[in-house]
Amino acid sequence: MNNTVAFIGLGAAACITAPAFAQDTHTSLTKQSVACMQEITAAMDKVTDEPGAAAAVETVKKVHEKLVDLGKRQLELPGATPQEQAQIAAQMVEIQKVSGELVKSLARLKKENLLTPDLQKALMNLQSVQTELAQASKDKAAQAEPFPKDAEGNTHETLLEKTVEEAKKLDKALANVKDAETSAAAEEQVKHYRAALLDIAKKQAALPPLTRNQQAKLMGTQQQLVEMMQPIIKHMAAVMLSPNATQNLKDSMKSLSELPREVQKIREEAAK
Repeated sequence: MNNTVAFIGLGAAACITAPAFAQDTHTSLTKQSVACMQEITAAMDKVTDEPGAAAAVETVKKVHEKLVDLGKRQLELPGATPQEQAQIAAQMVEIQKVSGELVKSLARLKKENLLTPDLQKALMNLQSVQTELAQASKDKAAQAEPFPKDAEGNTHETLLEKTVEEAKKLDKALANVKDAETSAAAEEQVKHYRAALLDIAKKQAALPPLTRNQQAKLMGTQQQLVEMMQPIIKHMAAVMLSPNATQNLKDSMKSLSELPREVQKIREEAAK
């Protein structure tokens, strides 16, 4: 179920063909995606028996359709402005909160044997939303304009690729935690990761907004990044519970929870 939660989080963060509605904005579509997460979580919380699980299946299927619609509508929008990027970043705090609640709810259902095969299938099918949107995204990516560069040669594409590389390094370091020595190495990597992502956010904020076709071109890399975060989250949980990991490492990892807020602040400052 972790992959399912990750996908829903992606939908809310990046907002996953009908023409865009006149009132659609990146911010409004992101808010609707967050509402979809909340709708699923509320449905899971109500499940207390098998009929309740069946009702939840129908809710998940309806949310699936909503997410596809939201994603296609967002693909029709121009690139997000710096102001919209800052507003979307602000939603990350809510996304993290709702994702945590959903994980707890799914754990309860599994423990109480209420995570029925049909409900599991419906939840897993949420991940196919990315597949359903992939072709539309590829069509737009083929029309993408060249990415603008800053004075150092950075583009939105190269900065996103750098984020993926930093996530790989963090994943490897956390996976190797076994004693004080490996904890110290992981602690340094956590600090490096945090500093690198803040630097990347500053450089992204200074670049011109992405066009919708450029956004579509980056969709595959964005999905790769989201998928990579799942083992990282798993390793972080293991480290926090491990008696072999140092307290310094655990304290360092806690600082990562502030990253969304710090990135949001960077974008807000750039938008002024």
